[in-house]
Amino acid sequence: MKKIVTFILIVFCVVGVQAQDPNFSQFYNNPVYYNPGMISLNSGYSVKLHARNLWAPVPGRFNTFAASFEGQIIPKLAMAVNAYTDVAGEALLRTTGGYLTYAYRPIETKNFMLQVGVNGGIINKYIDWSKLRFSDNYHEIQGEVGTTAFIAPSYRSTTYADFGSGISIRFNHEARKYSGYRKLMATFGFSALHLTQPKEGLMTGGKLPIKLVASFNTAILVNETIISPAIIYENQNRFQTATIGFSVIQRPIIVGAWIRNEGIFRRANKFDSFVLNFGVNFPTKKNQVVKVMYSIDFTISQLRSASFGSHELSLVYDWNDRFMSQKHRMKRSRQRTYQCPKDFMGI
Repeated sequence: MKKIVTFILIVFCVVGVQAQDPNFSQFYNNPVYYNPGMISLNSGYSVKLHARNLWAPVPGRFNTFAASFEGQIIPKLAMAVNAYTDVAGEALLRTTGGYLTYAYRPIETKNFMLQVGVNGGIINKYIDWSKLRFSDNYHEIQGEVGTTAFIAPSYRSTTYADFGSGISIRFNHEARKYSGYRKLMATFGFSALHLTQPKEGLMTGGKLPIKLVASFNTAILVNETIISPAIIYENQNRFQTATIGFSVIQRPIIVGAWIRNEGIFRRANKFDSFVLNFGVNFPTKKNQVVKVMYSIDFTISQLRSASFGSHELSLVYDWNDRFMSQKHRMKRSRQRTYQCPKDFMGI
């Protein structure tokens, strides 16, 4: 009975709970999740699938799945649809959302582009009270008896609209004289998500804080090797997260190392996790690229003895240089101004 009383007091007395969105270690493979202005930057179609398992030894499930499709409709105009679902805890608190995103390039040259984007979506949160177990669910001899004095609340779910916007800048550079370094492609991005701060609470209607995201990633071709350093900074309410590191691509092999920290300028004891990633990236016929990546987070914070890290798997399939509009659909469009270097296809 003590557990039941404690649970009820927690549920009905908490005025506000602070939390943050799920994040992905492979943020560079899921740009539409972080920034509506970063869709279809490689000028084609792209299908991306992600699965993340967080803290496997902890009771309950902490899993996140995401999927997206993006592509250019006509020159300078792109569209994306993406969805995700997140399950947390023994009561299976599930968050499911779907978004529609549009992006436009007001500035575009052969080696430079600026793109802005907006998105809108519908989010549903659902909790399964029947999954909770209390002390009176169990008998000292018979084991679980399946009955409890706890009466589940009538509210199980809430649904709300969500909106965000973002901007990205990308430019290319090519060496005039060969000296090992050959090409560079750099991308800056900034986004503001949950702009309307929708009420997402099941009971009190707590507002979802605005999330600010800044990112920078590059691809540098040195001889036949691509070095791709990147950083992403996330700020939501009082939570700050910065992930910084790099990947090295010697097709078809990809390896990388990353550090996640509580903010950009924090002491070493504020590090949250160390991430390693492995994968393959190889072009196929007809200007297409397939990328499969696996990453593992080694928790180095105080949670390390209980969480044992996280696992993430992603699949990316790119069709480069395509338009969704039948009128503009062609294998190599002369109407396209910005040209993504072929050496960086699928990066």
